[in-house]
Amino acid sequence: MSAIAASPPAVLPWPQRLAVVLAATALGAVVYLGINAHPWRLPASLPRTVMDDAIGWRAWAIWPYWAMLLTGPALALAIRERALFYATLRAFALAAGLNAAIWLAWPTRIARRALPEGLDAWTQAAWRALYALDAPHNCFPSGHITVPAVAAVGFALQYPRARPAAALGLAALAPSVVATGQHYAWDVAGGLATATLGLLLAGAPSWRSVAPPAVICR
Repeated sequence: MSAIAASPPAVLPWPQRLAVVLAATALGAVVYLGINAHPWRLPASLPRTVMDDAIGWRAWAIWPYWAMLLTGPALALAIRERALFYATLRAFALAAGLNAAIWLAWPTRIARRALPEGLDAWTQAAWRALYALDAPHNCFPSGHITVPAVAAVGFALQYPRARPAAALGLAALAPSVVATGQHYAWDVAGGLATATLGLLLAGAPSWRSVAPPAVICR
């Protein structure tokens, strides 16, 4: 008597995932830094909101800010299933393309504050590295939010039990983009919006709607 069993989804080996994530991260960084350093138009400032004033500026926020830079690539690297990994990558490419188009068409900037005296050596070094690498442009939408938001969806589909932890982790790290004075609250909303559009354009709702191929077992 025959029985039908579902075949397991194809797994992408971690060296290939690492190579793709590194390449995508490098390409994204080149595009971001290039547009940031050479805006096509005079960047405009956005109005501050009540949320900006409530969060304020925090010297220690540099650490969750840097941690969030690593969150997107780390979550993407953890996605083992080939189809899910490349669907997440496709969503990232679409969302990043939307961000780049907005940065080019409507460049924005934010006024940075001078670093205070009395910071410990490590914190000061982290701030100086940020200021040296990143000009105060490309504020809206925040790619710092877009990338981990897209990766978190793919990660949550790969590990359903980890969804609450992923959501709470991103929620805890996200305010750092405002607390470092790198972004306005508007930028966070914009980053979430482009992440959502990228996921929808990539077909995120249907990523797990198709049953895996079946094999006949005797």
